[in-house]
Amino acid sequence: MDINLLNFFVFNSNFGPREGEEHKRILFYHPSAIDIDTKIKQVGLCEAIIKFSQTFTDEPCSNVHTQKTRQLFLQVEPEYWMIMTVSVPYSQRSKDGQSFIEYHEDDVQDSVYDAVLHQAYDMFKFFNGTMEKIVAESGIEELLRRLEHFFSKYLITLKLSQSSIMDVINGIHFLPLDKNTYLRIQCFINLLEAQFPRVKYTAFLFNDQLVWSGLEQEDMRVLYAYLTTGLFPSYNESELQGPQSKSANTAHHGKFILGPPNLKDETNVGKIPRIYLIRRASAESEECLLAVYRALNASVCLIMDGHTSLSFDYLRKLDRFLGPQLSSLATDIGDQYGKRSN
Repeated sequence: MDINLLNFFVFNSNFGPREGEEHKRILFYHPSAIDIDTKIKQVGLCEAIIKFSQTFTDEPCSNVHTQKTRQLFLQVEPEYWMIMTVSVPYSQRSKDGQSFIEYHEDDVQDSVYDAVLHQAYDMFKFFNGTMEKIVAESGIEELLRRLEHFFSKYLITLKLSQSSIMDVINGIHFLPLDKNTYLRIQCFINLLEAQFPRVKYTAFLFNDQLVWSGLEQEDMRVLYAYLTTGLFPSYNESELQGPQSKSANTAHHGKFILGPPNLKDETNVGKIPRIYLIRRASAESEECLLAVYRALNASVCLIMDGHTSLSFDYLRKLDRFLGPQLSSLATDIGDQYGKRSN
């Protein structure tokens, strides 16, 4: 029996302080089909565990072990808690003619699934901002909507039985290049940001490996995880079924893979999500727009000012600039990459 997600929920005890209002504390609960009484009992039990543990230590409760389950606790923001419960895998054994179930508790490492829980919150914050800010600016109902919209899709992508120490490291794979090629990429990015001032930060990847990033390390880790576990695999799968997007210019191989799918169709700007970055030397987040452009095996992440709208004409200009240059760079990097492999 594999490790499975039993439940995942977010709560804030301040939102239902009086008796009979306990349901207001629950901001998100998976699986949603569970009856409300069970949800309230689960949240109430977690609240009791948190309060009980506070009598012994200043450190917040992080996990609870039982024979059949492992429950992870994470205080993501003041008063906001995120809880994940997973099953402990087991196997059917027999001894002296008697069958019994053996639970493999060592297969569920706290550090690994704590990292999975942290990553879930980091990804939510990256695309939505903090829960505290959402409530302050738009109210609790908007937070409920965003949590439902994000986690109803995110949780089904989790592969808990495949989680490992790599989730704890949450590392980035870098591509080593010779000095001349690296300088060419640096010049390309400098020219891009000079000609298109709305592009505030850039990241350059080749074969899912990072070559250059202008982002803070923590932001880049979250973006890298999104690209390599979400966007790139789904794009590659769609390309196998037939190209879904194309450039308006056939002279190069470039296209938006996060952005307008067809630059000849002005009615469809595609998906250009808002993201929230860590602002340097400040606790506030920086609201930006994210587009991703690809030519052959090279991808450029364009992190743009989130307070201006992007016209189709602007995106076409980006395509005309990026397509030829990125196609040329991708070809040269691919040749160098191939020689090293041989």
